[in-house]
Amino acid sequence: MDPVTLGLCSQIDLDLEVERAAKGRPFQTVEETGASLEPARETERFQSEPEEKEIDADAVFAKLKSLTGNRQDDEEEERY
Repeated sequence: MDPVTLGLCSQIDLDLEVERAAKGRPFQTVEETGASLEPARETERFQSEPEEKEIDADAVFAKLKSLTGNRQDDEEEERY
């Protein structure tokens, strides 16, 4: 758990302690961490442009038209 989230210390205090603990410690190499960036060619194959669908205005507003028609009928009934 995060000590800041638990309210045990402030983020500034935690940052200072982490900095003190890491002082004088050599940087980890890629082999030690096991992390590296993928080549651009590898990541590009996963990115594809989504197909744009043609929007049909009648389909979009079909439900809205039926809802507004009912609302107008209700308002007319309330007047009388």
